[in-house]
Amino acid sequence: MTEFAKMKISFAMALLGTLFALHPFVDRFADRGFLYLGYDLKIFYAYFLIAGLLSICVYCYAVALTTERAHSRLERIGNSSYALAVMIVPIFGGLYIASVLASQFQYSHLAWAAPSVAIGVGGGWFLLSQFVTWRLRRRLGEHDRHAKIEQLARKESESIRQARELFQHEHYDLSVIEAWRAIEARLGQALLARRIVPRSDRPHALFDLATRKGILRESALGIIEDMKRHWNVAVGTEPSTRQSASEALSTARHILATVPVGHPEHVVRPTP
Repeated sequence: MTEFAKMKISFAMALLGTLFALHPFVDRFADRGFLYLGYDLKIFYAYFLIAGLLSICVYCYAVALTTERAHSRLERIGNSSYALAVMIVPIFGGLYIASVLASQFQYSHLAWAAPSVAIGVGGGWFLLSQFVTWRLRRRLGEHDRHAKIEQLARKESESIRQARELFQHEHYDLSVIEAWRAIEARLGQALLARRIVPRSDRPHALFDLATRKGILRESALGIIEDMKRHWNVAVGTEPSTRQSASEALSTARHILATVPVGHPEHVVRPTP
């Protein structure tokens, strides 16, 4: 879980808390509203629409925490719900202005003047609000992506450090596993930097995806197979030897040196 994800949940919960605090005041004016094209739009509708969208947002973020998969579909749905919830008040405000302007033309000799003003102003404002919502959702998604890349960079650096320490203390199996995690973290950074989201949590899924996308070069495929063999031994019943662990660490350093992270913006690059 990244710090940005925690901040998003905090903001969504804060907005829900604000709605809860405003509930006594909303009850007093629940039936207040305005007419728009013959429809009675009440304050009550906006209040519960915002509350519902924020609830969906928090639920999606909470479920997304149960997986380590970066940029999951639930996280994107949560971002969309958050963006829509934030824009409900401006949308209702724009529709109210459209209804007020339309009422100014209701005595016009042109029969279509009032509905045309309502449709034109309200529809234009709604489209503008949707554009702002899309921009906000996209911005949240970009922040999620950069936060996950930075988190994976820290994880890579920490895994390499632990792999060396475990090797020095003769915990060879654990050393190989940490080296494997460092490679996975680097591949995750490289994929996210290219806006490629892994769809599987299988152990070798990142390697297969990175190979298909051209991130792993053909010259590195042979040593990657060696690394997979060392990893299979480390997670199996047969203990790893000092020599095999040393080979695994050397292979991991070589793979990290040959896998570029990608776009340098907002990316922390640890040295292997």
